[in-house]
Amino acid sequence: MYHYDGNGQSPNYCQQEKLVAKVVRKNAQQCPAIKNHTSVHYKNQIIIFGGYDSKKNHHDIHIYRDGQWTKCKANGKIPESRNGHSATVVDNKMFVIGGWLGSGTYASGEVYVLDLDTLTWTLVNTIGEVIAIIKQIPGPCNMHSADLIGQLIYIFRGGDGKDYLNDLHSFDANTNIWKFIQTPDKDKPPPRANHSSTVWENKLFIFGGWDGKKRLNDLYSYDTSSNKWSELNAAYSPSARAGMCMTTINNNIYLFGGSGPQTTCFGDLQCYDPIKNQWTIVELQDEEHFDKARAGHSMTAMGNLIYIFGGSCGTQYFRDFFIIDTITPPNIHILDFNNIQVNNYFKQFYNSPKYSDLIFFVEGQQFYAHKLLLSRYQNFSKLFESEQQNEEQKIYIKDTSAAVFEQLLLYIYTGEQPSDQFSTCLQQVKSLLSTADYYMLEDLKSLCEKILCNFIDQNSVSQLKSFAELSNATQLYKYCDWYQTHHL
Repeated sequence: MYHYDGNGQSPNYCQQEKLVAKVVRKNAQQCPAIKNHTSVHYKNQIIIFGGYDSKKNHHDIHIYRDGQWTKCKANGKIPESRNGHSATVVDNKMFVIGGWLGSGTYASGEVYVLDLDTLTWTLVNTIGEVIAIIKQIPGPCNMHSADLIGQLIYIFRGGDGKDYLNDLHSFDANTNIWKFIQTPDKDKPPPRANHSSTVWENKLFIFGGWDGKKRLNDLYSYDTSSNKWSELNAAYSPSARAGMCMTTINNNIYLFGGSGPQTTCFGDLQCYDPIKNQWTIVELQDEEHFDKARAGHSMTAMGNLIYIFGGSCGTQYFRDFFIIDTITPPNIHILDFNNIQVNNYFKQFYNSPKYSDLIFFVEGQQFYAHKLLLSRYQNFSKLFESEQQNEEQKIYIKDTSAAVFEQLLLYIYTGEQPSDQFSTCLQQVKSLLSTADYYMLEDLKSLCEKILCNFIDQNSVSQLKSFAELSNATQLYKYCDWYQTHHL
């Protein structure tokens, strides 16, 4: 069951400004359909290791470079096949910690290092503190999280294959020394596994996961400088989930996907602003629609691009990957046509001989006008075409009064409504509407319809309804019809 929480309506959805990101799907047929693997970024490459394909674990290395996937052969002490491990790049080395090996009560507690230049594996001899409550530091790790701050890899252990935990450890990539980080129990995130994490400004962020009974959607941060945990209680928090991924790009933390209740999977991208302490839904715009909802996938940032690979939803495992571009082209805003400024400019030419190229004669009165301005209305344009041979550019108007034609021209040049004196005369407004209908001035016509509604009463409604029908004044007709229905 797919659920596009965030691309549609989340249970926690509230109307807010949306961000937009572009999505491009890519082919990854060379790679197995897996989940709970890891992916890292190194020298414009993405390296995938391990994972589970519904039948067995893997320990293969696949590298994505220049649009191509390659299965690579590694040397040295190759780790056992696993899933649920972590992978962290420090300089030119990838540190793989823990993971589920498919046998035994507990997960692995070993640390392997892959030299990313030579693709050579080494099993690390680590040194750890021994304290009363923990026999080994940090001990088995599965569905945990690992994040690099400086030269220290911070492990929020999550699970060990048997219990759900919330202990925090650091691993020094230079000395191979583990350290248990003691913080007040009351401030720690509750125990969980299959959560997600990322780093922003030397702070470790932990979101969601599974505590053995329910999925979570809480957000905590650990400040390495003060050695304190804080629950953030962010606005518009995503739905509770596990198996999602997070990454940081500039000052934004992005979260994608995850699993919800039963077989629900999410296919949303959400953005957390650590400065505002607020989540925002990111609208995903893709060239081709496809199922993005999944959990147990990997998420790797390279510049402003996010690479999502694999994962599963229920019994379906994915081998595709797609790229999310978090920086979309800037919107080009077209300024609104400023009618006020334009009308103020044209007003000076109303009935003025300046630049005039035609004269209207109505009831013995003459009106100077300009073809270019009037030609935007279809019937005036046709009229000018029929009068092309008239060298004096004089046009004689019949079937309307000079007062009505004057209001028509005034509206064209200035956009001004008829004067109050004009608008209080029923016959003049009706004539203006008929003239506007003839010359196809739909904006002026609708204005006249609105004015005529003020004249409707029980005595005039039938007459005005008939007039509206003859003049193609559909809005006035509907208003008269409504009036007759509601004023019996």
